[in-house]
Amino acid sequence: MTKDTLLIVNSFGPDRPGIVAAFLKVLLEYEIEIVDIELVSLQNTLGMHLLLRLKETGKFQERVIKDLLFEGSKHNLTLTYQLISEDKLHTVRPRKFMILTHFGDTRSVAELSNLMGEENVNIEFISSHSHHAARSFEMTINIGDHRNVDRLKNRLMIKSRELNIDLAIQSMAAYRKNKRMICFDMDSTLVNMEGIDEMARKAGVHREVARITEKAMRGDFDFEESLRQRVAMLKGLALDEVMDIRNHMMLSEGADELLTTLKWLGFKLGIVSGGFDIFADYLKDRFNLDFAFANQLDFKSGALTGKLNGDIVDAAQKARILNQVACDLVIPLDQVVAIGDGANDALMLTQAGLGIAYNAKKGLDRVANVALSEANFNHVFHLLGISEEDIQEAMSCNTT
Repeated sequence: MTKDTLLIVNSFGPDRPGIVAAFLKVLLEYEIEIVDIELVSLQNTLGMHLLLRLKETGKFQERVIKDLLFEGSKHNLTLTYQLISEDKLHTVRPRKFMILTHFGDTRSVAELSNLMGEENVNIEFISSHSHHAARSFEMTINIGDHRNVDRLKNRLMIKSRELNIDLAIQSMAAYRKNKRMICFDMDSTLVNMEGIDEMARKAGVHREVARITEKAMRGDFDFEESLRQRVAMLKGLALDEVMDIRNHMMLSEGADELLTTLKWLGFKLGIVSGGFDIFADYLKDRFNLDFAFANQLDFKSGALTGKLNGDIVDAAQKARILNQVACDLVIPLDQVVAIGDGANDALMLTQAGLGIAYNAKKGLDRVANVALSEANFNHVFHLLGISEEDIQEAMSCNTT
């Protein structure tokens, strides 16, 4: 045998506390290096795989194997082993890990696994979780030296739409970092309405305004010009009418629980919206948010003038605001989350460490890390690692 010999040890059986410690005690006693290790516990059944480097041969190897077999027997484990020389070790492919999370079923696991096989992406680890009355599957995937990550991501997003499931894909580095700040779009994200459309209904110009809104959200129309055109149509709408809309606007399902819990847990929260300040400021005060940026409506003599004050909050401005707020709060961008639904949110989502397309217009999921369907705000809790116990305590504290 060569001087350095590798020992592969595979063990299977009932899981219980102390097994890993027992095996590591043997390795420490013989000063054996762990080259690689994988451990999985499923329904109290353990699977542990060790790749060890042995510096000595002969009786030393026999003693190591004997003691490992003895520990396996003590814990009712089935243990197999194989000795190989260093030069027989398979070349390890480059490692670049990403985390794929999806809220689906057996079919979705099969379909996504098949897609990754086609893309030559290796699945290193799969786990399943029950969270907020939903089941999710989490895959650690090794994309190695994959040359077209954008193509892989686009294929995964397209497949998620075909399967009608929510899906997130993040780099391992970003996934491991705790998020500290979240920027929300407002219209059709935090609230289940488009403020300008509701005002247009009050003003009797809904059809004309809605037509321009849809084009702007798809990115087919210059946002600033379209916004100014739509606001001009609202000239003369009474402040009382706008306040009535504000007082009756409906939050998206799960938004109240999400904001309340995140605030209680200490996240920095705010709104960055292409909508209007009269609605954004109301939500900021209601949920004690840390910031709110939106377009400023101009009123005179108790009615809209059809004009806007200050800078327009368009896609570029949203991205600038996210960067500036993160800088002011001394929070790295990879610890920032941005959530939005339209083309106007695309730049903001790409700036954040985690960009979430919520019930998004077609195409936004191409730049986002996550695609969530409507009424699934609760999935954000899972992506941030927030437990149901945390939510219950936050909501309980908020009602006392």
